[in-house]
Amino acid sequence: MSITKSNFGKIGNNTDVELYTITNASGASVSIQTLGAGIQAINVPDRNGKNGDVVLGFDKPEYYTDPDLGYQGLVVGRFANRIRDAKFVVDGVEYHTPNNQGTWTLHGGGRFSFTVWEVEETTDCSVTLSKFSPDMEDGFPGNFTMKVKYTLTEENTLRIEYSVLSDKKTVANPTNHAYFNLSADPQKTIEDHLLKINADHFTETDDSQLTTGVLSALKGTMLDFSEMHRIGDHIDEPFRAVIDGKGYDNNYCLRNKPGEFAEAAVLYDEESGRKLTVWTDLPGIQLYCGGWLAKEGNPGKANGKVTYRRGVALETQFYPDSVNHTDEFPFLYVEPNQEFKTVTEFRFTAE
Repeated sequence: MSITKSNFGKIGNNTDVELYTITNASGASVSIQTLGAGIQAINVPDRNGKNGDVVLGFDKPEYYTDPDLGYQGLVVGRFANRIRDAKFVVDGVEYHTPNNQGTWTLHGGGRFSFTVWEVEETTDCSVTLSKFSPDMEDGFPGNFTMKVKYTLTEENTLRIEYSVLSDKKTVANPTNHAYFNLSADPQKTIEDHLLKINADHFTETDDSQLTTGVLSALKGTMLDFSEMHRIGDHIDEPFRAVIDGKGYDNNYCLRNKPGEFAEAAVLYDEESGRKLTVWTDLPGIQLYCGGWLAKEGNPGKANGKVTYRRGVALETQFYPDSVNHTDEFPFLYVEPNQEFKTVTEFRFTAE
């Protein structure tokens, strides 16, 4: 195993963005940027042993700071996904967060994704980054520090360990917003990828894709991926929880018990043989297929433009807007001076 550091470029305020690339003995690698503690590249072999980059993204850091380009590979915090009406209550106190999309908060307002993190530690196989957020920044309570440790194994697993400390009771819902295309082919969308999600229920949403607090059965709906099938098989079928033309952007309620580390989803590209298995100890996973991205004109790396349905995000998380549904949804507050931890693994194999 080895790790190398290079300069990735600068963002608008002339701040340097560094890139840390971890490579294992077989030549698989992951590149982590200090901007948004983000995944910039993952190179893993196909069934013939040929490495290919299986995440979308950009060759210049400034593109990552544009929210219209979809938070490619970035860590999302303090609270991923949506917060209805940009507000929530903790112990009787109401807090107001940025309404950066419509009337709601999306991805905590974006600060954690679009700023440079500190590098705390590196080893031959890992890099640990941290981000401090002062009390009431973006409306969230607590002097708050999030750390994210990325470890690449010899078995081509990328392990992501999140830890949070706060001096006040607060909320946290960290995730990584990588978009996967296991073909590594710039001409292919993800509609031919096969997908399985280990869930029997989803969170109902309204016309703005905000959760209502109701959990509904997946069986018999176009959202059902309990048996592996092509993402494109039903993506355009009309359904109450899907916006016409956008396709999947939905939270699945995983079968694992609270805190249990278990398989959440399997993504497979038949032509290359590459398979991604997602494991997590969180209760939900957001399936998003890039339906809000432009159909043309966006930049991208050599493995393709960051455009409509070119990648699939599998975001491990607490359910969207859990802060406003603590009675209906599984959720844990961050208690004062008690470390909150969660782990997700992306396991890559080839068949």
